[in-house]
Amino acid sequence: MSLQEAARLGRRSLDPEGLIILLKELEVDCAVARDAALKAGQRFSESAPGHLEACAYELGRCYNVFERLLDRLCEQFENHFEKRGDFHERLLQRLALPLEGIRPAFIPRDRLSEVRELKSFRHVLRHAYDLTLRQDRLSELVTIAQRLTVELPHWCIDFGKKVRAEQKWPEP
Repeated sequence: MSLQEAARLGRRSLDPEGLIILLKELEVDCAVARDAALKAGQRFSESAPGHLEACAYELGRCYNVFERLLDRLCEQFENHFEKRGDFHERLLQRLALPLEGIRPAFIPRDRLSEVRELKSFRHVLRHAYDLTLRQDRLSELVTIAQRLTVELPHWCIDFGKKVRAEQKWPEP
């Protein structure tokens, strides 16, 4: 089913101009996520008191931006996505799936476990009452965040190309 057919059935619709706007918004999200990942690396490398906590904050911010980007995609392409209980995990699962006639997959399957690592850390960071940050674990997470935020703009570009191809829309 094309997006135009979905619109006729009363479902959410996106036109070529809407895709251009969405991709620009995603571009901004990518830049903010990259900034957070780079700052996490800078904070990790510092030797000032609180540098690990500052690093952890930036890693959490990086994932928050990434999740907002995923939210944008769901809002544009899917009719309904309940934000309940296991929403964060279901969001990742959903955006790793291609939904024929609705949208292509966004998260590459081979990167899903790394995205989950950042999600899990953000969860611990958000809900921890007493947390001791491990330098070795933060180092792993900084590496993951930096790698993913380098790749993220390419995911967005590829996604846009796939949507245009599926919908038979011309490149802008």
